[in-house]
Order: sequence, then structure tokens, then C-alpha cells
Amino acid sequence: MKDTPDNRAAWDAISGEYQEKLGWPAERLTWGIRCPPENELRLLGDVRGKRALVLGCGGGQDCAALAKMGAKEIIGVDVSEKQLEHAVRLLDERDVVARLIHGSVEDLSMIDDESVAVAISVHALNYVERADRCFAETYRVLAAGGLFAFSVQHPADSSTQDEPPYGFDKPYFQVEFEWKWKGLAGDNVPFRSYYRTVADWFELLRGAGFAVERLLEPRALDDPSHRATGWGSKNDYQKYETVPGTLIFVARRPEKR
Repeated sequence: MKDTPDNRAAWDAISGEYQEKLGWPAERLTWGIRCPPENELRLLGDVRGKRALVLGCGGGQDCAALAKMGAKEIIGVDVSEKQLEHAVRLLDERDVVARLIHGSVEDLSMIDDESVAVAISVHALNYVERADRCFAETYRVLAAGGLFAFSVQHPADSSTQDEPPYGFDKPYFQVEFEWKWKGLAGDNVPFRSYYRTVADWFELLRGAGFAVERLLEPRALDDPSHRATGWGSKNDYQKYETVPGTLIFVARRPEKR
């Protein structure tokens, strides 16, 4: 029986190279590669003065972006200790105060019930095996009327080839997928991703009690400034003009009656 890839260990292993060579924008909340950022999509509304939670905060870039938008008492949760070390440095450099928690987003027991106004996740939930637990916990910590917005790799992108004509190279309905990070130093670090269908994500949100307000499959932007994330080859950028790269959901914990 082959070993199952350990995503926690994998992120620890590649964190240094990932942050140095790829990273992610911190100046503005960015939902995906060649994807309109939050200041254009306006999915979260006014977050000034609100307590915000970042699920899979990685190197802290999304925490920094939320702080710049005016959010207060920001909480970041990530499974990788090495990623959080980078987050500490990044947030210190920007004088951002945030509570960083080393742990799985499937267990938010360190956060009080109904204590968060906004929860977000940017391209992190594809690494979470028990998304149902994550959503149940997110629902619990959100206050009534609280907003939950997240982006993931679009299943149409994950199941198709990166070369034209972008035909399928794995079943659209295959959720679990093992792959290897081929680092610039020649490493082959094993990961396991969970590429759920659009319907899967929708039903998981409904099952947790959320009311789904929006579903977005943004078209690729031509603006060169949106290509400066360090991510993506020339072929990736061309692909996203044909196949959606990012899937975004906006959901809300209903108000109490």
C-alpha cells in the first residue's frame, strides 16, 4: 500500500522556494491568477473594523490585504508551520497585527462561536480532505449574517491539459488527485489535492447551513498587472482565455429568526 502524501509536510518542504519564486500579492486581495481582484469584484463589501478569518493563510498575504482594506482582529489559520513563519515576517514588515494559528482548517476549536464577521479562503481548500468539517466549523465561528467567500482551482482547469486544445486528462468527477511539486531545485514533493465539482462545493455549503449568494467563474484578464503573481507559464495564461482557472463562492450564515 503506497503512502498517502502529507500536505502539511509538503508545504513545509516547499515553503521557502514557493515564497521566493512564486508567492502571492499582498497589496490587494487577489482571488486567482488573471482573476479580477477584490477591489473590482467587491464580494466582501466594507470590511472596515470587522473581525476577519483567513482559512489557509499561507505566507500571510491575504491577511495583509485584509488589513489594508481596514479589517481588524485578523485571524489566519494554516497547516504549515513554515508558511506561518513567512507570514510572521511579512506582517511584521507591514506593521499588521494578526493572530496566526498553526492548525487544520477542519478544526477551528481555538476560535469562539459566532465571533467572526468575515471568513475568506484563497486557493487553499483544494488541499483540505474534509471540507465538510471545515465548512461546519466556519459556519460555527461566523456571527449571524456573517459572510464566507472562497476561491479554489476550477475543476474544469484541474481536469484538463495545459496544452492546446486543453482536452481532459483526468475525469471531471475524480476528486482525489496526487501530484508532485517539481521545484526549481529539482525536488519532487508529493501533494494530494481534492478537486471537487462545482455541484460538490455547492452542496457542501448548503449542508453546512450556508445560503449561497454568488457563484463566479471569472474570465481571464488581459491587464498585464494581473499576471505579475509569479504564477503560471505562458501556456497557463493562454489556457485561462479558454478554460476558467478560478471558481469563487460567496455564502452567508443566515440571520437568526
